[in-house]
Amino acid sequence: MKRNYLINAVLLLVVILSAASLHAQEKIKVKGAQGRWQVNGDVTLKEAEERALLEAKKEALSKAGVMENVWSVFGQVTQENGTEFQEAYSQMNVLAIGGMVNITNKKVEEVWDEKSRSLFKVVTIDATVQKEEKADKAYALEVKGIAALYQAGDVLRATLTVHGTDSYLKIFWFDSKGGSLLYPNEYEGNILLKTGKKYPVPLTDKVNYLMEKQGRDSEKINMMMVATKENIPFTGEVTYENVLKWVYAIPNNRRCAFYDMILIK
Repeated sequence: MKRNYLINAVLLLVVILSAASLHAQEKIKVKGAQGRWQVNGDVTLKEAEERALLEAKKEALSKAGVMENVWSVFGQVTQENGTEFQEAYSQMNVLAIGGMVNITNKKVEEVWDEKSRSLFKVVTIDATVQKEEKADKAYALEVKGIAALYQAGDVLRATLTVHGTDSYLKIFWFDSKGGSLLYPNEYEGNILLKTGKKYPVPLTDKVNYLMEKQGRDSEKINMMMVATKENIPFTGEVTYENVLKWVYAIPNNRRCAFYDMILIK
């Protein structure tokens, strides 16, 4: 995305997912969490291993007793296969789970199932799972007006409301070329959002968020908005890992988030 008076942004299907904090948080050691995925004409060995690893992480979360906040997301992923929307969901799942499960040991196998006459990738992990502390249930970030699909050149318009506490906002996006801190930016300062007040997205009339593809194919984007009760700056390169570290370092009752995925045709 290019930045000038038009700041190019992106977004899509809504998932609100609470993530784990590193502060005052229980860490649970899990052994032998296992996931498996079938290799077939549509799924390569590498893809099957990636999906098996995701299943193993889900199992680790389940063993640690922290699956309640993420299971609804995975249910939607596993119900649909082979679609662009399913892949977008999968990307966000990897993002969310990756910050909660720290793998300490991993074993990868190829297993032939005689009964189904199928080859499976099987991944077994030991991990440390960060168990989520209690969130502030009255604290929420509500975002409305985002479409399910955008055409290249469309302009994003939405509204957001913070409930519970006056807050500061950060908007991150991730496309096929990398990531960026979309808001605040050089044209829009880091204002304090008043609780219960509806704000436009963009927050001012100084910019437009223009949907733009990086190539000729459809573009899948991961995006997140994070509201915090204090003004906590984000510094450094915008990568999944760095943003997750920043998010999870904030106590769970001091932040709320809105996760979104977008498809641009």
